[in-house]
Amino acid sequence: MPHSNRKKRNATPAQKRFQVTDDDGWTHVTSGSNVRRVVRTTTRNDREQYIRTDEEEPVLSPAEAPARLTFGDLEAQYRGYKEKWVQSETWQRLKGQLDQRIRDQEAETNEGSRDIDVNAMPIGFIDQIVCIGLGSPSGFLRDGWVDRRAVSMYQLAALDTIRNTLTNSNRSLPLSFPVYAQDPVFNALDRALLESLGMTVVESPVAFERVTSKTLLFCPGAERKHLDILLPSNPQLVLGGPLEDTESSIIQTYAEKTESRVLVPFSAQEHAFWKMRLYIMPQFEGGS
Repeated sequence: MPHSNRKKRNATPAQKRFQVTDDDGWTHVTSGSNVRRVVRTTTRNDREQYIRTDEEEPVLSPAEAPARLTFGDLEAQYRGYKEKWVQSETWQRLKGQLDQRIRDQEAETNEGSRDIDVNAMPIGFIDQIVCIGLGSPSGFLRDGWVDRRAVSMYQLAALDTIRNTLTNSNRSLPLSFPVYAQDPVFNALDRALLESLGMTVVESPVAFERVTSKTLLFCPGAERKHLDILLPSNPQLVLGGPLEDTESSIIQTYAEKTESRVLVPFSAQEHAFWKMRLYIMPQFEGGS
């Protein structure tokens, strides 16, 4: 006969499950302390229809790098990413567009004044590069939910090779001008890597304040609200976007004043440069 006075075992409370989707198309499913990763099945068009609300300005902290990652390891990783980038059709086509811009600029300069020493002038009147929104090449974002390290590595390789192409053109004297990089998620390893490449890491709002009509603005991860601040300065070259068909009249005005070249899809990681363009301000339009 069953004992009627036996204590019932307390039922384990059901743990609520949450899904958090990161920028790379992964959905993290978590219940309490257990987390697993599953591929999200939404399409790229679904992602493009997502609209971020700006009711609250997010507070971003430096990305968390793996505990055992050393600077030597990070350098080696970067060299591997850069090698893939340099060998890609995306870079070869972009480099050709930059080289053409250099030739056009020199031809226009020579036509305008034969007394100007072309070797002493910045390419296209560019005297600096400003990079905003690169992300962290070494660490995880949003308390470990988001891993965009490969995206940032490829974009850093693009920034590095663009700078080298402009400084080491067909001129008899190589040029040298500063590269400023700003992102609140940079950690100590990121800073060390960028500085080893001859770039200067700055804190907000320094990079915003430096942009002029003589700037190459490298902004693959800049948000619309940031572009509204940056583009009225009419930077000579911009790599980012796409800027067309936005709801911002400021961004649209800049896009209409420039010529643009769509980057060839990057097969190694397509969303690292998804639909990005090189925007070129017509000579003398941006000021001198």
